[in-house]
Amino acid sequence: MVISLLLLCISGAQGYLHFKIYNATHIQFAFITTIFYMFSESWIMFYFIGAGKTIKETILHYNFDKAIYQDVIASKRKLFPHITMNVLLIGTVFVIGGGVQTKVISHNTHAVLFFIGLFHYVYLMKLQHYYFKDTARILTHLGNLIEKK
Repeated sequence: MVISLLLLCISGAQGYLHFKIYNATHIQFAFITTIFYMFSESWIMFYFIGAGKTIKETILHYNFDKAIYQDVIASKRKLFPHITMNVLLIGTVFVIGGGVQTKVISHNTHAVLFFIGLFHYVYLMKLQHYYFKDTARILTHLGNLIEKK
C-alpha cells in the first residue's frame, strides 16, 4: 500500500513537473504505477475474501457461535465498496489521461480526479489497516476458542 501511494505521488508529480524516471515518460510511468496499484488492491481484496472464508469454515468445523462471522460480514460491507470505488477512480484517472494527451479531456478534470482518488486512497489505507487488525483480532479469538476445546 505504501509503495502504491509512493508511486501514485511520483506519477502525479511527474504529470505536473514533466520529468522522466529512468527515461520513462509520465504515461509510461503511470501505466506501471496503475498496474502495481491494481495488483496490490486486488491482492488485498483476496486476502480479506480468503480470511473471511477461513473464519467461516473454522466456525462451521468447530461448531462455534456463528455471530463471530457477523464481524467479518460487517467489515466487508464497510471496506469493499471503498476499495472498489478507489480502483475505479484510479483506473478512470489513468484511462482519461489518454484523453488529456489527445486534448479531448481537460487537464483540470484529470487533475481533480487524480487528487480525489489520491486522497480517497489515503483514507482507504487507514480503513484497510483497521480491518487488517480487526481480522487478526477475529483470528486470534478463534485460535483461543480452539485451544479451549
